[in-house]
Amino acid sequence: MVSRRILPGVTWVLVLAGIGGLVLSGFSQEPVQPFKVTIKDDKPTVQLVESTLKIDPTIHAQVNGGGGMMINLRVNNQTMHLGNINTVVKVDNQVFQPGNFGGGFRANQPLPKKPGGKPRVGFMSVAEFNKISITQTVEVVPTVPAKGAKVRRQDSAMVTYLVENKDNRPHQVGLRVWFDVFIVNNDGALFAAPNKPGKILDGVELKDKDVPDYLQFLQVPNLQNPGFVAHMTYDFGKAFERPNRVILTSLGGAFNPNGWDMMVFQAGGDSAMGFYWDPKEMAPGKKRNLAYGYGQGICPKLQGDGEFNVALGGSFEPGKVFTISAYVQDPFPGQTLTLDLPDSMERVEGKARQPVPAPDDNGHTMVLWKARVLRTGDFHLRVHSSSGVSHGKMISVTR
Repeated sequence: MVSRRILPGVTWVLVLAGIGGLVLSGFSQEPVQPFKVTIKDDKPTVQLVESTLKIDPTIHAQVNGGGGMMINLRVNNQTMHLGNINTVVKVDNQVFQPGNFGGGFRANQPLPKKPGGKPRVGFMSVAEFNKISITQTVEVVPTVPAKGAKVRRQDSAMVTYLVENKDNRPHQVGLRVWFDVFIVNNDGALFAAPNKPGKILDGVELKDKDVPDYLQFLQVPNLQNPGFVAHMTYDFGKAFERPNRVILTSLGGAFNPNGWDMMVFQAGGDSAMGFYWDPKEMAPGKKRNLAYGYGQGICPKLQGDGEFNVALGGSFEPGKVFTISAYVQDPFPGQTLTLDLPDSMERVEGKARQPVPAPDDNGHTMVLWKARVLRTGDFHLRVHSSSGVSHGKMISVTR
């Protein structure tokens, strides 16, 4: 019996005149006809689910960079803060404020293009402090859709910091981000958080596990009628460290002679906020990945698209077993794959719906089923992803 693995995107013709056929011919005067198998890829399909909602091409968030990793952000030309969003760096108890980052600073470089050459909206900056390198990226991203929405809006920016110790000795490194809050027309806008239901937050420090997945900035300090609501996202999954402290204070509380700590005061009509990744010792070669998002919508967790292809292998002679392998690249959390077989085939191993296993270091993983053909004919099998994408194969088994 000749068996060949079926690769996606290729049509194969297999002739099966297996050992079983030779044995049977010993009991019959008529020779057994070989099976002819033709396999073709079917056109992929996409269903509308949240993770694959169409992205509104309009760029609703506008971002500009300044010196010292400063950011200016507006949404549909509405004010989201006064001045700039500022990044403060602390290396071995030395505090570097925006504007004193030194000569090792390269500001507002273009972002690398996405796979396939698609451009990205935003910029990147690189600073070096005593052989500590910090790469900041600022990119406009589509946000989590509102309930019932048909598109995802590009109305927030995701900001990341790659911190690297390029020295041959350890260093203590921390970051603080802060700004003067101003939402649309209110210089004293206050805050709310999903882990503090029913509360307006004013003059509060949130630490460690009390740091919410996201923070709301309310144009009007009224939970039932808040006006414009901006969101700051802190939860980007395990790939990024969350801030360990959030300070909601007044503009006066943002300034301290030591240049690092913020004081907790009630806003008093002029609010400010800041958040910290407090200093940690970084061994030589050590890296830290930090991230936050700010804009109108909540930034989604970074995840792969869970793209996959389907390959077949084994024998397609009726009664024999063949395999269906779904190869997945960068699966997203909770992704599942479901095998859909016609009546002329039966599944013999593997549940019809299976969770996608954790990927290897290169982002690859696989889901496997075994099945058999029950009779000759033309068959159509499909594998459906919980992302809404499905891939199919057209199989013809004839004498």
